[in-house]
Amino acid sequence: MLQQATYKRDERTLTATVERTDVLLKSEDILNFPRLIELEGDRLVLPYGRGRHGGSETRPAAVSDDLGKTWADAPAGFPMADNVQTSGILGYLRDGVIAYIDVFPANVRWSKAEHGAYHRSEAGKVSDPAFRFRRFSKRGDLIDDGILKIEGVPWDLASYENYGTLLELENGDLVTAFEAQVGFPSEERFTFTTFIGRSTDGGKTFQHVQTFDPATPDGYVGDEGFCEPDMEILANGDMLCIMRTGQRSPMYQSRSTDGGRTWSEPESAGWQGVKPHLRLLSNGVLACSAGRGAYGFPQVTHAMFSMDGTGRHWEYPLAFHTGPGCSYTSNMERGGKLYVAYSHSSFTRESGAYTLPYHAIKWAVIDVEVS
Repeated sequence: MLQQATYKRDERTLTATVERTDVLLKSEDILNFPRLIELEGDRLVLPYGRGRHGGSETRPAAVSDDLGKTWADAPAGFPMADNVQTSGILGYLRDGVIAYIDVFPANVRWSKAEHGAYHRSEAGKVSDPAFRFRRFSKRGDLIDDGILKIEGVPWDLASYENYGTLLELENGDLVTAFEAQVGFPSEERFTFTTFIGRSTDGGKTFQHVQTFDPATPDGYVGDEGFCEPDMEILANGDMLCIMRTGQRSPMYQSRSTDGGRTWSEPESAGWQGVKPHLRLLSNGVLACSAGRGAYGFPQVTHAMFSMDGTGRHWEYPLAFHTGPGCSYTSNMERGGKLYVAYSHSSFTRESGAYTLPYHAIKWAVIDVEVS
């Protein structure tokens, strides 16, 4: 069945068409949380999650040498199979290096059960956040493996959990968004905070730039505050940071017009989504893949578009998957097409909870035409 949406704005027309959906991995076991990593040529790496979320999950990786037509388990000792996952911060630097910042601080000493976001946020607090920071070659070889420090955070103690993209500016500075839980959450809700960090020394240290506080005079934004941020440099040179705020509440976004030095007050992007992933396409359109739905239930996974590439207006999303899955996505562009990886698989429920012939990681190949 053809999946297509046409949008008209300011005498421009955008047509987004799902040309096909490919199964990348399939298993009798639960598969979730894909992340696409592009190496040289047609070589791709696909870290993913195996096993029930909140249970005994592992973080394996698959490798393709033919742009996703076939996949094999990453070979023994492959560096990107060492805890590189859909979480964590990934960046493609101008010299061809692929950089990855781990999900959790390297200096956390867990004092309670590590399973479940509540326990992680309560038990994983540190006063001096430091993260494992690795650099890989275009072939996926490990170049270096070090520690970065975050300095100048305006609180004494917090837990940290990373998502999203590392950006390199023209002057060589590195900018990204970090996630923190300041204070203690309750069993009912989280109050995650997103803050911008900037490095002028190649990633050895990041300085706190600005915090997006989810507290407002009317209460907290969403069900979770600002979390799972992603960033992109836009068609007009602005920078955009988009964030999850909950399972059913809209994503929020903040903008910088001065190279990431100052940021606007976050405002609603209009649509719900978890772990948004931004990408400025070669035709100038800004894309964002994400998903939504009640935790642990069938999800809607989608892509939405900003026709002028600025993110000031998002068209209604093109939903390309409705059904069981985690709604965490990862995307890339090849040959003018947007590839969005997602899961068609059980999430928090047992493997046989849904009537599925198999659990899968798939991608939707979307043609985005503007006239």
